[in-house]
Amino acid sequence: MKKVFFVSIVVLLVSSTQAQVQQFDVPTETKVASLYPVSEKQTLEKTIDPNEYILGPGDHISIDIWEPYTSYRIRVSPEGNLLIPQVGSVFVSGLTLNQAKKVIRDEILKKYKDIDLMVTLVDLRRFKVSVTGAVKQPGVYSVFANARISEIVEKAGGFTENASRRNIVIKRTDGSEIKVDILKFLLTGDRSRNPYALDGDVIYLPVQDERISTCAIFGAVRAPEEFEYVEGDSLLDLIGLAHGLTMDANLAQAEIVRFEPDDKTIKTLSVSLKGLILDGKREGNLKLLPDDRVFIRSIPEFHQKREVLISGEVLYPGIYAIEEDQTRLTDLIRMAGGFTQRASLAEAEMIRGEVADLIDLEFERLKKMDVSDMTKTEYEYFKTKAREKPGRIACNFEKLFSQNDSNQDVLLKDGDIINLPPISLVVKVSGNVVNPGLIEYKPDEDYRYYIRKAGGFSWRARKGKVRIIKGLTGEWIKPGRSVKIDPGDVIWIPEKPERDYWGFFKDAMMVMGNLATVYLVVKTATD
Repeated sequence: MKKVFFVSIVVLLVSSTQAQVQQFDVPTETKVASLYPVSEKQTLEKTIDPNEYILGPGDHISIDIWEPYTSYRIRVSPEGNLLIPQVGSVFVSGLTLNQAKKVIRDEILKKYKDIDLMVTLVDLRRFKVSVTGAVKQPGVYSVFANARISEIVEKAGGFTENASRRNIVIKRTDGSEIKVDILKFLLTGDRSRNPYALDGDVIYLPVQDERISTCAIFGAVRAPEEFEYVEGDSLLDLIGLAHGLTMDANLAQAEIVRFEPDDKTIKTLSVSLKGLILDGKREGNLKLLPDDRVFIRSIPEFHQKREVLISGEVLYPGIYAIEEDQTRLTDLIRMAGGFTQRASLAEAEMIRGEVADLIDLEFERLKKMDVSDMTKTEYEYFKTKAREKPGRIACNFEKLFSQNDSNQDVLLKDGDIINLPPISLVVKVSGNVVNPGLIEYKPDEDYRYYIRKAGGFSWRARKGKVRIIKGLTGEWIKPGRSVKIDPGDVIWIPEKPERDYWGFFKDAMMVMGNLATVYLVVKTATD
């Protein structure tokens, strides 16, 4: 019968002392999952890559032999060896998992002929690393073999305020040094900038000099910022740190402002990003120097969204896209499906949003004053502005849509608001009438009709000061035969002022007495 030899290799960070070799006799029908317990202490970010993971002392290895089934659990010794029963010592420390699998297979096949082999990873080891420099709690820490540098820095309390996040140095036991850029890893997700730690690593975090050795990028990027400079940084690296370009970035126009060798004067380099961004070419990927500043301009009026709002009595009220200075009011009404039967053209209005938001400083000043403190000119200005509706466009909807007066067909601008209210069909009579309130609108009647319908003037009505307040414009008009009353208008009848006749008589008598006195004095002086 053909023998099957099954080898399972697992890397484990084990803190407790275990025997070098453990042997288990397990029935062949046992589920494979039960052979590989997972440590409760370790957490994997992804499946272990056999081409990346480096074996070392403490890694836990399982060797399983079938027919009859025999299982061996072996740890890599402090000297880096695996002691495989009936095979001998195999050195695996410093090898990748795939390399170790091949070495183990080769050694076993020297002893056993005509067998099948399989190598598997079970658990991870623990080892010590040192964290020094600008961290809050420098010292020696025990970590799992899948710990990245950023995790170890957090374990040491995190960065100090002035710590470098881009120029971290790992000093390996073989004398080599590796640069680590944790900031780039955090901003771009590039794992190569945040490698795994190895046994005996010394992690050194220098202090960043924030006055110099920076690179900045401004303009059409998602996160304009000044970043710590790393030797070898390129224009594309800096754009990546700023989370990439915005949609409106002008790829044909980028500038790099750089210091001359005298460290005082500057020069400007013009760069095209078209090949670098669109075609993936590397010609424009210039290497940066300390304190370079990159400016990427935006395309003027890129994808500028111009919209207007129409509300009220149209078939399809809502927001509509327009071409500024090309779309007219009639075009908008057509897009909105036209008017409903209840639309009041006489009361329709159009507000220009960009003007409505402007603040009239003089009007704001006058609003804070008492009327008695205003000059006559200031009071007239205040009354006029108080009646105005900010941003209202002088557009007569009745002339445009009933009489086809094209002079009223206004060109629309971004932010315009058009309101088509329903026909109110009432006129309001307010003030000193017998029964003030709303009166049903009659198209051919003048103001006197509505006063009569309100019961006529009250006994204190000041008949000569009746005014009509236009509902659409707020304008105050003196009534007359030619003045047309429209739905929504207000007819205002003020009250006669109260007169103190006794006080008037006393004042008159006092004046007459004073005049008589003056007369007598003058007459006496001239006689």
